[in-house]
Amino acid sequence: MALHLYWAVGGTWGLPPAALQFRAAVQASNWVVSAIMAIGAVVVLGLNYPISRRVPSWMLLVPMWIGAVVCLSHGVYGVITKALYLSGWQGAVNFPEVPGVSAATAAEKNHLAAVHDLLVFEPAFLVQGALLAVATWQFIRTAIGRRRWTMAVLGGTVAIAVYGALLSLNDMYFAVA
Repeated sequence: MALHLYWAVGGTWGLPPAALQFRAAVQASNWVVSAIMAIGAVVVLGLNYPISRRVPSWMLLVPMWIGAVVCLSHGVYGVITKALYLSGWQGAVNFPEVPGVSAATAAEKNHLAAVHDLLVFEPAFLVQGALLAVATWQFIRTAIGRRRWTMAVLGGTVAIAVYGALLSLNDMYFAVA
């Protein structure tokens, strides 16, 4: 959340060149992401308290599943696409053209953004998703419930990653790098 707050207040480290054109949108979206992450942190911490047993379990499991699946699929898909981009397949990542920036400068900055993603951001998504999945797995008390949880998280992660791959193969993208 600290990095999203940094971007929300106007920081630029780690952002691709195209993001700098849309600073207001980047800042606004990072305020929203920071709020979502703060709510998620409260829910995760709440799993450890007796009050979590007083609310219907689906009210905790659904947001935790969404968070875990989004983070894990983002990390898996991101690692694969950034690795492909850095290995020479430039079409693996959709870095928009930035008006007024030379092709050489854009290529250098896009390469740096892909390296940052591969070494910092995508592993962070993988860790966040794994932690959400494990925290919720520990909250679930029955063995069958834990198996169902594990299969639901894995299935959702694979489904979103496959969907992203199919879009990429058709030169379509559901997110901009």
